[in-house]
Amino acid sequence: MGIATRLNGLSGESKGRVFTLLGVMILSFDSLLVRLIDCDEWTLIFWRGFLPATVFFIAQWIMDKKVLEEHFFHPAPSTLFTAVLFSASTICFVFSLDHTQVTSTLVLTNTAPLITAILAFIFLKEKLSVSTIVTIIVSVGGIWLVFGYKPTGAELEGDSLALVTAVSLSVYLIMLRKTKARYGTVFLIYSGYLVAVIALLAGAKPFSLSFQQNIYIFLLCCIVLPGSFLLIIGPRYLPAAEASLILLLEVLFGPLLVWLFIGEKPTESVAIGAGIVVLALAGHTLWSQRHQHQQN
Repeated sequence: MGIATRLNGLSGESKGRVFTLLGVMILSFDSLLVRLIDCDEWTLIFWRGFLPATVFFIAQWIMDKKVLEEHFFHPAPSTLFTAVLFSASTICFVFSLDHTQVTSTLVLTNTAPLITAILAFIFLKEKLSVSTIVTIIVSVGGIWLVFGYKPTGAELEGDSLALVTAVSLSVYLIMLRKTKARYGTVFLIYSGYLVAVIALLAGAKPFSLSFQQNIYIFLLCCIVLPGSFLLIIGPRYLPAAEASLILLLEVLFGPLLVWLFIGEKPTESVAIGAGIVVLALAGHTLWSQRHQHQQN
């Protein structure tokens, strides 16, 4: 039995978990590539906005250009608002990585489940199961174990920027859930081009990079970012909070890759916190599947 056949045989929620997990594994290379590119922040931000937006535009035009005709060329205020917030997350994420540890950035960014749960409850009237609430609490508790060290002034600035990223990501996930991800790429296209314009105005120098840096830029902006976000379609099938919980796995994969390739070793508290997060996610997934089987 082929992989495609197996995927088609999965339920909606199971399919959402599989695709979201694959997307997170690809996205985990994000922090590593940012470290390897090692260039001026605004130059990186320009390419991080312009190239993925172009890839998304081409992909959406090929798959269903009606989405662009209806929502890109005639955007609703909510679409523009979400794009602005996602632009803020892109900019703040890059500056956060430059000011603090990779693990700290990813951990704070992934406080999004708690924020998403609150926003989904308020705006989407989603009812959270007891298991999801418990998992969110345990996961967030594991995340805060990362702060077993005393951050410097620069690290505090980076941590604050990571929190802005978390809030923006939460709103993006809420909008995906509300629209059933029918035109999720439109948010990414608008935010990408907006980020590129802001970066140019701030002094980005897109053509100042070396050949090796351009290779890393291509991998990051044309493969890792577009590929991961196109796969992270969990909100189409899952409650927004549960999709955010799966995104927490980047806290484990991202620092691990940076450690293996660059040698930036996470502290003991980070390792313990990441372990708690992974165990909480695994337990929640098993519980959800068991509950689903019992209902069927």
